[in-house]
Amino acid sequence: MLSIPLGLPEFKVIKQELLSYGYAIHVEKTETQERCPHCGFATSSVHDRRTRKVRDLAIFHQPVYLFVKVKRYRCWNCSQVFSASLESIPPNQHYTNRFCEYLYELCEGSTIQEVSRKHRIPYTTLERIYYSIASKKAKERQTAMEDSSPEGMVLSLDEIAVKKGHQYETVLMDAKAGSVMGMHADRQCDSAINLLSQNVLSKEMVQTVILDMWEPYHKAVRALFPSASIVIDKYHVVQKVTQALDQARKEFSPLKKARYLLLKGCEKLRKDQRLRLDDILEEYPVLSIAYYLKELFRDFYRTDGYNEAKERLEEWIELAKQSPFASFQQAANTLERWKEPILSYFLCPYTNARIEGTNHKIKNIKRRAYGYRNLERFRLRVFLECTGNTTGSQAA
Repeated sequence: MLSIPLGLPEFKVIKQELLSYGYAIHVEKTETQERCPHCGFATSSVHDRRTRKVRDLAIFHQPVYLFVKVKRYRCWNCSQVFSASLESIPPNQHYTNRFCEYLYELCEGSTIQEVSRKHRIPYTTLERIYYSIASKKAKERQTAMEDSSPEGMVLSLDEIAVKKGHQYETVLMDAKAGSVMGMHADRQCDSAINLLSQNVLSKEMVQTVILDMWEPYHKAVRALFPSASIVIDKYHVVQKVTQALDQARKEFSPLKKARYLLLKGCEKLRKDQRLRLDDILEEYPVLSIAYYLKELFRDFYRTDGYNEAKERLEEWIELAKQSPFASFQQAANTLERWKEPILSYFLCPYTNARIEGTNHKIKNIKRRAYGYRNLERFRLRVFLECTGNTTGSQAA
């Protein structure tokens, strides 16, 4: 039989054999003396011996089982009987520590049910192993994030739908490190305050918070971080304008199939598409007003400097209010209301792009498991899979 090092220094191999269900390796602990857990005296008096069957990492895709001869000692000092301690095998467990870690890693990016089926481990057992390790790793990662939190933190706050019927979770993210800091039920002001209070240790560290135009989030941030700069994500602002253009397009029934040409940036259109767009705007001159308002607003975000951006935004708002389209008038009123946090982008050019990408990953975690009944476990999964080893020192 091929000889392979066991990799567990505390054991010596007595015998190994290949059976129908896998490799059987008989081992015993190399130490012949143990310290009594009751009084602390060392003893070598063996009371009796028992054998534990423990599963270990596979070899050549064959299951490996360790038959561990565990000695029970009687203390010379207090006469108590106790079992020898094992570093690589937890008490009352049928799996080695390294095999449990291996199972945990397999469950990341997969489902517990799939790993359970593949390795022929009871689902409830694997579930207990995974969440036991996950809880420990989450605490370690949380501590590491708190220790490495830099001055001038930039936070992102956004929501994600977890169930049909407008059931949301609020997601908090460190925009510099690209790591999820926590999640909380629904997207109301109180929930956002709880989430921010639990995961941000110092109010003074927060320099900037990136949000969309959801008022409860703004109320929560202003309540907790009055000195922080609030930046409205530019993609949500541009979306308001493109939606206004789409509403204007719907007023012209023959343009049902022209949505792509109108909404896409003019610099991204092919030559034939530009010719088609020119024909549409020439045929519908009123619609050309809406189209050029959209393109003018896109130029606004290419502006250099806060003062010039402020002038351009105010000019655009006045033009939109004078347009013949109600959708643009409504968009102008919205942008006028949020003018200051929109312009803050030119002082702190951060966006919610990272948290939007992370939200997509969170949705994949949910879909992979066909949903979660236990939201605490869902949040734990998200924290572990969307945080990684990122810390404040790895800021982008």
